[in-house]
Amino acid sequence: MSGIFLRWRCLCSGIVAATLCAASVIADDDWLPASMVPEDPAATETADSASADQMSDLEFNRRLPEPEQFFNHSGDDGCSDDCGDLPIPKGRKGCWQGGTLISSYLHDDSSTGLAIGSLDASTTFGVPLGSFENILLLTPFFRADFLNSAAVFDLPSEVYETGVRGLWRKQLTDRLSTMAIVTPGVRTDFRNSDGAVRLFGLGLLTWQAVPDRLSLSGGAVHTGRDDFPVLPAAGILWTPSSEWKIDVQFPSPRISRRLMKDGQNSELWGYVSGVFGGNTWAVQRASGLNDQLTIRDLRLMLGLEQLLPANQSAFMECGLVFDRSFTWESGAEETPLDSTWVLRAGVSF
Repeated sequence: MSGIFLRWRCLCSGIVAATLCAASVIADDDWLPASMVPEDPAATETADSASADQMSDLEFNRRLPEPEQFFNHSGDDGCSDDCGDLPIPKGRKGCWQGGTLISSYLHDDSSTGLAIGSLDASTTFGVPLGSFENILLLTPFFRADFLNSAAVFDLPSEVYETGVRGLWRKQLTDRLSTMAIVTPGVRTDFRNSDGAVRLFGLGLLTWQAVPDRLSLSGGAVHTGRDDFPVLPAAGILWTPSSEWKIDVQFPSPRISRRLMKDGQNSELWGYVSGVFGGNTWAVQRASGLNDQLTIRDLRLMLGLEQLLPANQSAFMECGLVFDRSFTWESGAEETPLDSTWVLRAGVSF
């Protein structure tokens, strides 16, 4: 009975999210009051937004939009083709700020190991709470992972995750800001609801040691996983020039290099990143036992990302996956898996 209730709850959440998305697309772009339109159209990105983006890799490498993307049209409408290093206009006027679709495939021999295919869909709404320095982002999402594994592992064929991610950022001083991410969600195979409700949370304090060049961040991450429930979040983001971003953040470092720029029309970035992958789901085993499944891995990724105006982008990446394993809550023994490779691609529109 609890499983049926869980299915209906997830279905209703999806219908509500789709309705909000459709309504926001149809709504007039001028719904914002004049007092909420940014006075400075040349607002640029700040260092702490990139920190939040990278920390979100804990949620199975799902990237978060940057707070500065929303409502801040950083472009110059009168700019000619020679726009130099002016940033790409990122904002959209209105509540709905776009959607994202991501697909991935993690290779393995299904007769002896575990191969995983996944689909991830999300849409983001931005709400300024009185001003553009106090922004709330809400992102409903749904993810499906398809597990193809050896029968002896007794793993489910599919696991799912759905919920709403909330991001709130506050500028405390010219150099000090704080950010909080809270993601209540359901992680399950839709046959077991015991322990399916999980919470991801992040609290981050960022100080810009050198404005627009060097920032220091510190905080903590609550993963909602059984293997590593809480992790520290700390690191340095260094932007030596407009062509480099060196983000030495634990637990998800990333180094990015701008390869091409077409004025304010597009940018092409290459990057290498480290990812702490994994998740915990409530599942029902073949014996009928309700259990908690945790899959864990480490990833070294190499990718390309193209940035376009109005929060649009596309990326492709591949990488090495190692230190793989899965565990059951009912059993203390960890099952190791062979190292392998993964492909991921996605679009934001």
